[in-house]
Amino acid sequence: MPRDALESLSGLDGEALERFKEVWARLRDEGREVLLDAMGNAVEENLVLDFLPVYRMGLTDADDAVRELSLRLASEEADPELLDIYLRAAVADPDPDVRLAALEELSAYTLTAQVDDWPVELQEKIERALVGVLHLPGADKDVRKAALLSLAYLTTPQTEVEIRQAHLQPDLRDVAIEAMGRNCQVTWIPDIQAELRDDDPRLRIAAAQAAAELDDRQLVPDLVDRLRDEDDDVRIAAIEALGMIGGQDAKSVLTDLLQSRNRTLRDAARDAMKELVDAEDPFSPN
Repeated sequence: MPRDALESLSGLDGEALERFKEVWARLRDEGREVLLDAMGNAVEENLVLDFLPVYRMGLTDADDAVRELSLRLASEEADPELLDIYLRAAVADPDPDVRLAALEELSAYTLTAQVDDWPVELQEKIERALVGVLHLPGADKDVRKAALLSLAYLTTPQTEVEIRQAHLQPDLRDVAIEAMGRNCQVTWIPDIQAELRDDDPRLRIAAAQAAAELDDRQLVPDLVDRLRDEDDDVRIAAIEALGMIGGQDAKSVLTDLLQSRNRTLRDAARDAMKELVDAEDPFSPN
């Protein structure tokens, strides 16, 4: 579809929306999926475009792929009016991929609910659904992971309990560390510090990434220690975290790393330094 024709579908309402619904109904499943994909790409290039009315139609489509893609696209708005659709899809959609997509995209809702201070009853509604899925008998790791990570943005006592319980389970330990970062509470600092010293490099990487999410300068010395890690991937994760957290100590360490003989670490330090400088001065030409 030509871009100008696609953009003409932005902000549909009233009679124009009703006419488009007739066209939508005549499209094949693949055609609706291709159209949604094109809309998603267009929005990435032009943020003023509004295809939410079309996404809403896709949320209840008969085709599994169309519902899944619509869930992915509509979550950008985190519209409270669509919350019940997401919750129903997460627990009751007949297609497992659609259920997983709904669970993952509910993270946009929990983050928005936390940041915008949604009414307590709405936050509790989301929390109950996600905790229910997390404890669903027979749920696989991907489902439990998605539920925990979406739940993690809510800073509630129940969320802390769920993260701590997941942290005790070997198959969810790495996910729980990621959830600590999303939860952004200082209570997780001792846990992240401990995981940065774990024998498993995967967990050390997860802890460095969680430290970046938490964005607390108390963790800078622990990340600096990881620059001597035997695993290069851990060292890179620590460098990236230092760039995210920033501060004079982080900047000094990254400056030294720009002279490293290890090209991979040197490149990572350069990217991290750019991240740090841009955060300090978003209008910097660098």
